[in-house]
Amino acid sequence: MNFKPAFPFVISIFLLTGCWGARNIDQLVYIDAIGVDYKDHHFIVYVQLISFTGLAKVETGGAQEKTSVAVGRFTGETFNIATDKLYTSIQRMVSWGHVKSIVFTKRALKKVVLEDVLDILDRYNEIRPTLWVYATDEPLKKIFEATPLLHTTPFYSLLSNPEELFQQSSFIRPIRLNRFVADMDEDSKTARLPYLNIASRSWSENEKEKPMLNVKGICFVDHYELQQCIDRSKLLGIRWMEKDISRTPIYVKKGNKVVASIVILKPKSKISYQIKGNTPVFNIKVSGKGSVVELREKLTEKQLIRLAQKTVEEEIRSLYKLGLKYDMDILNLSEAMYRKKPEDWKKFSENGKIPLTDENLKKIKVKISIDTSGKEKFRQ
Repeated sequence: MNFKPAFPFVISIFLLTGCWGARNIDQLVYIDAIGVDYKDHHFIVYVQLISFTGLAKVETGGAQEKTSVAVGRFTGETFNIATDKLYTSIQRMVSWGHVKSIVFTKRALKKVVLEDVLDILDRYNEIRPTLWVYATDEPLKKIFEATPLLHTTPFYSLLSNPEELFQQSSFIRPIRLNRFVADMDEDSKTARLPYLNIASRSWSENEKEKPMLNVKGICFVDHYELQQCIDRSKLLGIRWMEKDISRTPIYVKKGNKVVASIVILKPKSKISYQIKGNTPVFNIKVSGKGSVVELREKLTEKQLIRLAQKTVEEEIRSLYKLGLKYDMDILNLSEAMYRKKPEDWKKFSENGKIPLTDENLKKIKVKISIDTSGKEKFRQ
């Protein structure tokens, strides 16, 4: 028998590269979220670690395990020095490839901090630029320890997967790191960052109060500097100016009394402007189709539509006036001019923004149609 032809084949088997350096899932620790605080010229970095073992069992039909979360805290003169310190005590190999979000405290939303953090994240190829970004005024340890209900893994939490929640109830749009950076770099735009807090009394689990993450409002950031953080109750008009809004409710009022609830699906908005004299004047159009969820008072369809349109107009105008109070272009009117005619934007802008007064926002035209009123029909 001739074994010579088989010899190269046998040798090639030993030369093949394999997963010799691969590690089992339980041999690594996985960082799911990063928190950044800044005090006394030092970075205070928090990391949230989660276990994927329980998640794997659930997705293959196994029993759900109790949620396990670990939080680390490290300080350093720079962001990199602080994160390097976790290796001295963690006692296992660390994977940064599954980081889903990064949370900044309000005092960390300043140029010296953001530029340092973003520079490191941009250079470290294991972390992707599609992290979800948030702001908070709560202790970061509490934010990371607020796990979801029913022992659900933090992999499905608000921090890691906000898109599904936003699709079901659209108001404050989550933002990814690359989009946030692009908005801050845009001369004409004010970046919007979801603002988190802890809802400590809304939920209970096993007869104990259950702290839960809550989107409290929006922090507005301009050129890497925090301008203002505003509660969601004052930001109702923002949803009509945002993109990708799937469904959002209107609580229609007659005087101070709520008379109906309408869910609007996929509203659209458009900003236009004219030059009158030596002043830019902006107009806003909003349109959407909705369905009646609740009707507490007998109204005709025309009456309901009129009240709903008035509600939307008042929300947008109130939001604009709030921006004037804080000296912010809260509706991003400057960006609309910049996109349509940059030469006009250069003519009227000061430090990248159009100086705004009560006179700059004129018409707000709202067009709403009712697709369905449910089983109950409108009064004719």
